[in-house]
Amino acid sequence: MRRPLGPGDFPPAPPAGPARRRLRDRVTLRAVALALVAGGVVTCLVPLGLVGVGMWQESQLTQSWARSMPARTAPPAETPGATPAGGGQPAAATVTATRPDPARAAFAIRVPKVGYYAAVREGVSMDLLAAGPGHYPTSAMPGRSGLVAIAAHNTFWIQFGRLAPGDTVILETRTGRFSYQVTGTKIVSPDDATVLVPTATPALVLTTCWPLWAGNLASQRLAIFARQV
Repeated sequence: MRRPLGPGDFPPAPPAGPARRRLRDRVTLRAVALALVAGGVVTCLVPLGLVGVGMWQESQLTQSWARSMPARTAPPAETPGATPAGGGQPAAATVTATRPDPARAAFAIRVPKVGYYAAVREGVSMDLLAAGPGHYPTSAMPGRSGLVAIAAHNTFWIQFGRLAPGDTVILETRTGRFSYQVTGTKIVSPDDATVLVPTATPALVLTTCWPLWAGNLASQRLAIFARQV
């Protein structure tokens, strides 16, 4: 026999029916779906935002470099025979290069075929490369004998897949301009250091992640080789 309800007592809630359970399940599924969509949007937008910030930083540094250059080292003619400022023979034996401050541009790289021009800083750390190309500190400086090695994220060099033997790459320093002619390319594993082996003659290697379109998902490395001309 049930006890009569007294003051403050409430009748027990009736059990949830099938319709109420279905409504609750739909609400839960919708919340999960919205959370997944929001997570996907954030996952996509954050990398794009970082790339955009990096490209802006690269542009700012390049503009600062261009403004600081003397008039005699204005953008060179797009010819493979470009020579150091002042003409004559390449200045490999006469240019004195010093290691620059990593926070500032060390020199600039110009690739006429794809319309690329950017300042290059000293170093290849992840945070430095997030804002443009960097120079391997253990490699030679432009204008010196040996191998000049430059690295960049594929998002900055996505057009470099168009480069072929015979194309020109120009390195612009405060003391001269040095032209290199592409001789070939090679796809290697990220830990393959053979592409950075020093050379006895002035040469250049550009390294970036491959495939170029894969962004952070790229699993290999593209090396572009060139010789000074």
